[in-house]
Amino acid sequence: MKNLTNTHWLRPSLLITALALASAAALATPTGPVKVDNGVMRWADGSEVALFGVNYSAPFAYGYRSLKRLGVDHKAAIRMDVAHMKRLGLDAYRVHLWDRELADDEGNLLQNEHLELFDYLLAELEKHQIKVIITPIAWWGSGYPEPDPVETGFARHYSKNQMNEVPAAIAAQHRYLTQLLAHKNPLTGKTYAQDPNIIAFELFNEPKHGQAPAKSAAYIQGLIDVVRKAGVTKPLFYNTSEQGNQPDFAKALCETSIDGVAFQWYPTGLLKYSAINGNMLGAVAAYHNPFAAIDACQSKAKMVYEFDAADVAASTMYPAMARSFRTAGMQWATQFAYDAAYAAQTNSEYNTHYLNLLYTPSKAISLMIAAEQFRQWPRLQHPAAYPASNTAGHVTLDPQTDVALLQSDSQLLYSNSTNATAKDIRQLTQIAGVGSSALVQYQGNGAYFLDKQQDGLWRLEVYPDVLELQDPYQNSSLRREARRLYSTSRSITVQLPDLGHSYQLNAINTGNSSKQQAKAGTVQVQPGVYLLAKTAAQLGSAAVDNSYLLPETRTTSLDVEHQNLREAALKQQLPLSFRIGSTVAPEKVELLVRYQGDRQFTALPLHSASSGFSGDYQLNLNTTDQFNRPGVLEYALVVTAEGKQRSFPGNAEGSPQDWDFVQTQAYWQTRLVEPGLPVRLFSAALDQSVSQYPQQASVEPRWLTTAEAMALQLGIADIKAQPTDAVPLLKTTLSPNLKLDRFALQGYNSLSVKLRSYQPQQLRLALLDQDGLAHGAEFAVKTGWQQVLIPLSQLKPVDTLLPQAYPTFSSPLLPANQVQPQPLQLNQLQGLQLQLLRQSGQSGWQGVELAEVSLLKR
Repeated sequence: MKNLTNTHWLRPSLLITALALASAAALATPTGPVKVDNGVMRWADGSEVALFGVNYSAPFAYGYRSLKRLGVDHKAAIRMDVAHMKRLGLDAYRVHLWDRELADDEGNLLQNEHLELFDYLLAELEKHQIKVIITPIAWWGSGYPEPDPVETGFARHYSKNQMNEVPAAIAAQHRYLTQLLAHKNPLTGKTYAQDPNIIAFELFNEPKHGQAPAKSAAYIQGLIDVVRKAGVTKPLFYNTSEQGNQPDFAKALCETSIDGVAFQWYPTGLLKYSAINGNMLGAVAAYHNPFAAIDACQSKAKMVYEFDAADVAASTMYPAMARSFRTAGMQWATQFAYDAAYAAQTNSEYNTHYLNLLYTPSKAISLMIAAEQFRQWPRLQHPAAYPASNTAGHVTLDPQTDVALLQSDSQLLYSNSTNATAKDIRQLTQIAGVGSSALVQYQGNGAYFLDKQQDGLWRLEVYPDVLELQDPYQNSSLRREARRLYSTSRSITVQLPDLGHSYQLNAINTGNSSKQQAKAGTVQVQPGVYLLAKTAAQLGSAAVDNSYLLPETRTTSLDVEHQNLREAALKQQLPLSFRIGSTVAPEKVELLVRYQGDRQFTALPLHSASSGFSGDYQLNLNTTDQFNRPGVLEYALVVTAEGKQRSFPGNAEGSPQDWDFVQTQAYWQTRLVEPGLPVRLFSAALDQSVSQYPQQASVEPRWLTTAEAMALQLGIADIKAQPTDAVPLLKTTLSPNLKLDRFALQGYNSLSVKLRSYQPQQLRLALLDQDGLAHGAEFAVKTGWQQVLIPLSQLKPVDTLLPQAYPTFSSPLLPANQVQPQPLQLNQLQGLQLQLLRQSGQSGWQGVELAEVSLLKR
């Protein structure tokens, strides 16, 4: 079994103000039973419930098996992950139990390792004051993403629809629920029915009902009666969103004695198998509840059992989602799903989701900000129209710099580097972030936390650097290393008035003996826990939690993260940026660059960034002098560390300048072009990995090679069957290797669209602006290949296509009259969308072949 770095409490006999392990809001969470009063969950003191957190499944299914294969002690892993959840200020936990692992054919509860581990997890959650909602029945198998293993549970005999129709299946569920609720957790001494830390139950995970609403309601009421008979007085929830927009079902559900209804939200769809780029905040500007007007549902509380901006790596989505939930009246929201740190380097459990404090630090801090936003934003209060809603309460979202920022009286939280400072530095008690701010300049790229203990004394907690090795949203594999941790010594400058510029620093976690005096507020730190004190005497006067948990590092080999550009214009500097992961600072970093076809490379030195992450190396390649003609540049990075050279891409030994160099991977390439040439926003030949198809499109996409061009065929099988006259064909974000800020776009005033139509058509093409909002124009096309020119002056705000979301009743459009678009900035375009405008008399198959969309000067 792997060991975890664990420590104990330091000088527990002494007292201080306890602010180190949670936000003030989380510490103030009321206790006592939760009741539903006129559709609102309330604590015993009458205050409203507002809890925010995650799903997490280490005791079950693939989460359990992956940890076992890695040789990890499950309980140790659970201790670490729950501690990290608390470190992020989370106060809610939800999971659907894999009943196939917990029950036999008749529905009898099994006393096995899965149940034992879940008991352990519940005890850890209670220890950290994280409230729980359990969904006892999941139905589906425990295999995903693998094939299902051999299972014992009763649910394996039935379809999901049969679970609420077949008497034997219903009887097994009743038996299972009765025994599960009566199960006493040996670690807490309480049954699940009695455990006060379990505040509610959601009865069935994402059920499917095919029978009449009255019969469905009878089944649901039967579950409720069984649970109440088992002694449960807590609120009970049932899913109303998985059915889709079925008001008859929702009405029947709400007419049972259920206390609340449960929703989910995956606004960017699921399982794209690659990262979604571009600004997707428009997709989370509002949460739509189609059942809000049903009288019977007015008295039901509302929770979000699962949510995520799937396949999106940006750190701005969670706070916007939290605000939208509160506007819709939600009182509980739990992200799906938090990755166990011991397996998070692979992102193999749910590859379309990725969240972990260590491996996705910016998203983790974003979730921390979202938790505060959820607790602070008044229920049912509406923000300004998007994109003005990016500033709401204490939270500001900047998608251009990928920063989520919270500035309250007591907190300064940021998901990436910002120039922001505290709202009132005199009241500040917590800083948490990634990168730097006006108060903290840090040269690592992991998360860190500064918590005030008393005047002149702060607790600093620092986590490792992280390097992305490949797109983490690819298909699942426990053999893939998507991201890697590096425990490296980094410089940090803390500028807090009550510490001064010469504060004392003492490491307090086990295995870390660093003691320093700051110079101009700067010290060197490696991952660990520290006390920062204005005077040395304060270091010994505090009882501070010195626990610090990290997974054992599997590999520390040097590697490089880089995104090449497919095109860049001559006569302007070409910035080339590289992120180096290493446990030691490289002695030398060189860029080797040449035109494709040349034999000799030119060697150019690179230096570490003077500010920001010290693993970042950048060079502005001059395309006016030496590299001043059109052509394809190819280049490699050579890193010398501890006397040895490694070349990238490929992590090959030696240098391409060596006579016997063995190249293991093709060099990076960038095509240099003359200024003023067309800039391709979409190319069927180059952009096959970035396309998205919006909800209700019914598009049949096919990549074709024709005599004229590589093309993307977009076909509609039956135009008459489409629900709208503006039929979605394509939504795409710009490729990550296309950076429009690398082009001087002054004077570009037109769009060129190369396409072929099979019938005369009317189309609408729109560019997506810096906020992801559509600016479009309509044009007619004839049959055959053609090039259509559209002046940019003709583009007007139009409805924005949204990705296919879950629940399916989510709107496929963000209407132009519900947003406040800004003027179009060409250097910040996010993508484009294409619609077919249905005409009178059209029927059958309709479609076009799209080859290119380009910006050009006319």
